Amino acid sequence: MSLRFALIVLIALASSVAISADQNSLQERRETIRIRSLASTNALLSRPQLSALCSAVDGARWCEGYIAAILTVYQIPLNCLPRTDMAPFANGQVWELTVQWILRQEQDSKLSFFDAVTGALAEEKRCPMGNLLPYNGPELVPYCDLELEEMQYLMNPTPLAEVTPDYPPAAQRDGIEGWAQISFTVTEMGDVKDVVLVDSEPPEIFDAASIEAASKLKFRPIMINGIAKEALNIQYVFRFNL
Repeated sequence: MSLRFALIVLIALASSVAISADQNSLQERRETIRIRSLASTNALLSRPQLSALCSAVDGARWCEGYIAAILTVYQIPLNCLPRTDMAPFANGQVWELTVQWILRQEQDSKLSFFDAVTGALAEEKRCPMGNLLPYNGPELVPYCDLELEEMQYLMNPTPLAEVTPDYPPAAQRDGIEGWAQISFTVTEMGDVKDVVLVDSEPPEIFDAASIEAASKLKFRPIMINGIAKEALNIQYVFRFNL
């Protein structure tokens, strides 16, 4: 009898713990939705609220779409963003940069989610925020697939063929890896001109090889409203890995 009574007590305790866990999970979900709703309206949030916003599953999915929209409208080239295998979702490295930026703000700071993300990106000198995508067409007209492809190309022009820079022999011999960020103009014909070095790591090791490789790149002409235009300040990163 005592054993049966003990089993009943254990089952009751387990059930109460499960119910409590479900209630806690439900409460966390409600809180995530509430904070996400505030973030959607650019309401001011505290540092802890912002830092936790993208940690839950629902929050991460929402953050992924929000950050992707910011990268698109500000023409931030994806290949200049830091690479990481630890990002919690697509473009999650932007959120990791944002969290670091949030933690550098005053403890009693209140910021909107938009200001936090764009503030972090603005401090990332290797990822300059460009001008908003040009569009002079009528409003509220759905984009066709061709228009969406063109907008994507305007945001992040990709060369017609990859050009691999020569690995400096001394760096290869010494096992040195790194990268170089290059800026240039794409002409109406898709050629590259005005090639300049923006940044590199380690300094000077890969600069010359990257500038030479950039000058050989060829792009599809960038069309705006059906007219080929020069595109200034196109950013491109060459990575040197052994």
